[in-house]
Amino acid sequence: MSSTTLALAVLNDLSPTAKLPLPINVTAPPTNVMAPPINITAPSINALNTQLTETKVTANYGRDLVTLVKIYIEESKYSGEDDNFNRKLTIFNNLYNRVDIPQEVKIKGFPIMLYGIALNFYYRNKATYTTFNGIYNAICNHFKGLEYKRGVLIKWNAITLKTVMIKSKGKSIEDCL
Repeated sequence: MSSTTLALAVLNDLSPTAKLPLPINVTAPPTNVMAPPINITAPSINALNTQLTETKVTANYGRDLVTLVKIYIEESKYSGEDDNFNRKLTIFNNLYNRVDIPQEVKIKGFPIMLYGIALNFYYRNKATYTTFNGIYNAICNHFKGLEYKRGVLIKWNAITLKTVMIKSKGKSIEDCL
């Protein structure tokens, strides 16, 4: 008896002289199993290209917007006070194109060109404008339209020598004029 047979006999509580049974060949009966049919339609190549383009637009513009923020200087931003909006928008478009950000996400970069009261106006009204042209028109109308001009006129009419002297403590009347 070999050492392997002896070890198997001991493990199975058999006497060392016992003979191990011969292996039995068991075969399962044949079965016919079929998977249910699956209808799969491959998407068109145009749909895949569109999907890849949309993924690229939404996935990569974040880094480009950060680059735009880094190259933007405060003097180039529009504050809504004594600024030429069209000139500031030209600067924004130039920098935007230089960074090569897609036009589809231009509205996401728009607040980068704003500061002060113009930025506050943007965030107060952000939910109502879904297109770049919509927010552009709103900023123009608010800061350069009749409402803005009326507000400036009210501020101008409220200025008196007395209010200027109060704000300019320690200065002579001639300096306040």
